[in-house]
Amino acid sequence: MSLQERVNEVVPRLRAAKTDLADVEVKLAEGGVPKSLPETISAFANGTGGLILLGLDEKAGFQPVDIDAPAISVAVAGHCRDNIDPSVMADIDIVTVDGKPVVAAMIPPGDRLRLPYYVKTQGLERGSYLRSHDGDRHLTSYEVHALVAGRGQPRDDQAVVPGATINDLNPELVAALIRRLRTTRGPVFENASDTDVLRFVQVLAREPKQELVTLAGLLTLGRYPQQFFPQLDISFVVFPTTRAGVQMVDGTRFLDNASLDGPIPLMIEQALAALRRNMTRRAVIQGFGREDRWEYPEEVVRELLGNAVMHRDYYPLTHGSQIRMEMYPDRLEVSSPGGLFGNILPDELLNRPASSSRNSALAKLLEDVSYPGTNKTVCENRGTGLLTVSNMMRQAGLEQPEVVNHITQFTIILRNTVGTNSVPVAANRETTTVRRQQLLALLSNGPLTTTQLAEAMGLQQVTIRHHLREMEQAGQVEPTESKKHNRNNAWRVSR
Repeated sequence: MSLQERVNEVVPRLRAAKTDLADVEVKLAEGGVPKSLPETISAFANGTGGLILLGLDEKAGFQPVDIDAPAISVAVAGHCRDNIDPSVMADIDIVTVDGKPVVAAMIPPGDRLRLPYYVKTQGLERGSYLRSHDGDRHLTSYEVHALVAGRGQPRDDQAVVPGATINDLNPELVAALIRRLRTTRGPVFENASDTDVLRFVQVLAREPKQELVTLAGLLTLGRYPQQFFPQLDISFVVFPTTRAGVQMVDGTRFLDNASLDGPIPLMIEQALAALRRNMTRRAVIQGFGREDRWEYPEEVVRELLGNAVMHRDYYPLTHGSQIRMEMYPDRLEVSSPGGLFGNILPDELLNRPASSSRNSALAKLLEDVSYPGTNKTVCENRGTGLLTVSNMMRQAGLEQPEVVNHITQFTIILRNTVGTNSVPVAANRETTTVRRQQLLALLSNGPLTTTQLAEAMGLQQVTIRHHLREMEQAGQVEPTESKKHNRNNAWRVSR
């Protein structure tokens, strides 16, 4: 699409919205290039790119004004080349709007390995911007750090933990790791002492006369890592409705809420146990038989949690941030501090093997750290984790995962929408109680139809009807019409 075609498509959107757009910035430029232009160039380059239009009056409904278009186009090119570091290679042209000249500059997304792009006169810390709705905002100190760290290889996972010694490691986990390494890694490990083996894999720092524990070593093999880093754990929350923060009638905000501590293998196992007690199962009809499946495939969630602990940001400013697993009636979200690391695009993750390890020592270590009592390691570290997740969701008949990437956070969203060949089967007692609490919370605000309840809960109508029948028998709810199959029937809390 040419710049002229792009402008022809954008201007009607601007006039309908009556404001700038997230990916379009309009500047009057009646007296020349505005001083804020470099900030907008920085903001677009640090994000997903965007279009700058000079010569339109927002207050007059984005009508064109008289400008010196040739001079402005030269000045814009100069700003991109000389006032932004690194320089920005923008597509700049003079286009027409309602027959008058307007300068258009298409700013491409910056090279991920050269971020952030900043205004030279303001310096790196104060001159780095990001687009926020229809304006530009300063990047925070942590956001600047995160982008700069993406240019090289961070070593936060290899940092020595002050006060931690080899006595703070779990002897069983340590022994299992050493056995596996001696079995799988060849003569170097077979002939080395236990201490040397732990130094080889950076559980211990490379200090010849001291046994200093690294962050990677503590998180994977520690007795209780949270005594040093209380927030480096996994939080699990079950919300009663599809929006966080909506309280139930009795003021309850969460149906389940847990902080899952311990070394990484134990945290993940506890997180899966917490998820199981809140999940339902469904039966998938295949020919003349059926297969019972959990609402979310357990191996999918295990893979997501393994990726989260391996790739999250462990920079000291993030030590107060947990990995979050949030369950809603219609979806499950797994979020971790720090966006994608390296030169990887979100769209690539579900379509091809892609790997760039922010935490190289931790990633390598998790290849050989097993879950308690098993030979299954936490991660393969081959860049296929999310590709595997995509395939497993497809095989389970579920929607593809959604990837949400930001400089400071990375989130994967799983939807529990299933096909028409699925029917509910009996859930465990805890899940049944949770679902019925959700229904009562929704009905406490007034009668709702089965369809409305199904949409709010993110479940199939057949599942909702099953719960309502049993809740009616228990005297908890009642229909608004004498005939429950009446098209006008709704359900309410029993009077």
